[in-house]
Amino acid sequence: MKRIIVSFLCAAVLVVSFCSCSKKILPTGISVKSAGLSDTVALPEFSDEVKAFAPEEYDVVADNSSLSLFANLTTGDFALYDKAHAVYHYSGKWEVLDPENPISELNFGRIKTDLVSLISINYVQLSTIAGTAVPFYMNSYAYCIMNNKVTVDTIKDGYRATFFFSDIEAYISVEIVLKEDGISARIVGSEIKTGNDYLITSISLLPGFMAGYEKNDGYCFVPSGSGALIPLDSGRGDTTEYKEPVYGEDTALAVDEYKGPAKNIYVPVYGIKENDYAITAIISEGDVYADIQANANGLTTCYTRVYSTYTTSSIESTTLFESNFENQRIIYGAEQRSEFTDYTVDYHFNYGNKANYAWMAECYRDYLDLKANPEAPKLAITLYGAAYKKANFAGVPYSDDFALTSFDDVSKIVSEFESGTVALNMSGFNGTGVDTEEITPSFSPASVVGSKNDFKKLVGDLKDKKTEAYYDLNFLTFKSTGNGYSVYSDVCRSIFNTRTPIYKYMRSTYVPVNNENPSYLTVPEMVYSASANFLKSYDYSCGLSYSGLGEMLYSDFKSGGNRRVTVEIFKKLLSEASDKKGIALEGANAYTYPYISRIFSMPVTSDGNVLFSRDIPFLQMVLHGSIAYSAEYDGSVLDSIAFGADPSFYGVMYNDSELFETTFNWLYGSTYTNWLEKAKAAYKQYSSVYSGLYSEKFVDYEESDGVSVSTFSDGTKVYVNRGSSEATVDGVTVGANNYKVVGRG
Repeated sequence: MKRIIVSFLCAAVLVVSFCSCSKKILPTGISVKSAGLSDTVALPEFSDEVKAFAPEEYDVVADNSSLSLFANLTTGDFALYDKAHAVYHYSGKWEVLDPENPISELNFGRIKTDLVSLISINYVQLSTIAGTAVPFYMNSYAYCIMNNKVTVDTIKDGYRATFFFSDIEAYISVEIVLKEDGISARIVGSEIKTGNDYLITSISLLPGFMAGYEKNDGYCFVPSGSGALIPLDSGRGDTTEYKEPVYGEDTALAVDEYKGPAKNIYVPVYGIKENDYAITAIISEGDVYADIQANANGLTTCYTRVYSTYTTSSIESTTLFESNFENQRIIYGAEQRSEFTDYTVDYHFNYGNKANYAWMAECYRDYLDLKANPEAPKLAITLYGAAYKKANFAGVPYSDDFALTSFDDVSKIVSEFESGTVALNMSGFNGTGVDTEEITPSFSPASVVGSKNDFKKLVGDLKDKKTEAYYDLNFLTFKSTGNGYSVYSDVCRSIFNTRTPIYKYMRSTYVPVNNENPSYLTVPEMVYSASANFLKSYDYSCGLSYSGLGEMLYSDFKSGGNRRVTVEIFKKLLSEASDKKGIALEGANAYTYPYISRIFSMPVTSDGNVLFSRDIPFLQMVLHGSIAYSAEYDGSVLDSIAFGADPSFYGVMYNDSELFETTFNWLYGSTYTNWLEKAKAAYKQYSSVYSGLYSEKFVDYEESDGVSVSTFSDGTKVYVNRGSSEATVDGVTVGANNYKVVGRG
């Protein structure tokens, strides 16, 4: 089976000049008092002073000490007025429809009406879905406003616009509400309706609101990996676009191609800076269904924009008669949810010197409201436990279990480091080891790594060494039935009610390893039960790490359990586990942040999309001082020093040369003696910088002439020069491949 990457039809849309149309009543069958909608209210009376700033054809619908919200009560568009800066922010770029404006001639085709639409939609025709996977497209300006199919009602602190797409008998309501420092836009989930013959697959919200003109200074921010910037004038809009799901692809939807290690979107936030203002957009509801999209200026548009899309239905394909090449047939299926949740994006505004991505990180950090973590810098080490290799006896093949690292080995390795300097993750020590064959819902160490008594002794040794330690568990994937968990009844199903295989991939070619049995995704409820049962059997001070829980988000289409249900189950699991133990993850989606104390592997780059001009440590700026995180050591400690990330190493006690032709060859070169001295040296350098900065907020980051400057809340600046020659920035000279700390004390 393959996940279908949704693409848009590129048919040209007739562009006409904006015209006023009389207000229409709601089409028959739609009630303004339906469940989920805010109650309508009479338009409040505002002072003449506030009304004086209303643009032509707009009325005041909300006002506070700093902002006024004006709405066109015919079309549903808005204008937000900032009083202190005398600036208007319109919901769309109306100049593109003005034939007398030169900008109009720089935008062609569908983009014109996209830039002035409050929403756009993709939909499929159910009678033909089996034969095609390409949705059709409409936007609210061309198909609703121009057809007089919009109704606008005032609500508390704002208004609601209901759009009727008459071609497919679809109704979508959007509410715009004024907040203290911006606005909130909500797609009302309960009011998403279509005719019986159609299915809406996605809704883009305010696709023209955060759009920057190519001749202005600025960029769009997207949270790919650690974070990335798209300049307003890149000119690459005709080559590609950026579109990725928040929290990664739905793992239950199989893909036909593996593109290498992912740089997921871990946080539901994006932004734009244009000249002296900036907007931070935070998806506060429906983030599990969101895609973040960005398009750059090019031959068809002079705007670079960023926005988000609410996925209301996933599409998947499967191949019939796959083994019969001549008779193969690909068919498609669509997810059909019984109900839709609300989808809300909060837009925050700032102006002046702080209108940049550092402020966007601050804005999101304030939104999360995480507790401070006063711990000291650590060396993050992951050690791997039980493994197996293929062998045979008298011609009969079997699996020979062995220890990559035993409990006793762990103690020996940790003893090589100074007390209190290590954060340890023990992966693959429970159950069937690193390659999880069966779910093991109890504390049951693999026999080759040692007994429970051996582990008890190890925990004592780790406590003596003041080691921050975590015992890793994998409940998300397994290969075979055992311990009360069935590989048939307790695994997730695709849209076609088939099990989705999870293969290992060769790191060199990204081709699946087909000579091994695949793993399957555990039903989320069973993941929870496995964790709950494990906690009952685990009575040790060592913390817990949950493999994959912070990076893999999936649906169970068999039971109707979607990503939202999965998140709620995972949050309940983490909440109960964190009440008893310290919790760590490898990579962490934002919904896990309230429950964890450490992230063992966090990206320091983006996914490298061609639109990006540079990567930024946005994630690090959000989390520093609250949740410990690390960066994999790649031969230099400079990334760790620049980003405030604990240096990370992984390894085994085993002679790794014997792993070369096994399925564990990805651990080749990881014997701890190969990196022991490098780790000690890296920690010495890193801790000398961050021993006094670890609990400080990471408030700014800039790059100039090959030198990065990281600024912290106490005023300390860390200069890092990754270049091959000495460089001077801000009067500070930094040697080649070196760093300098300025301002401490």
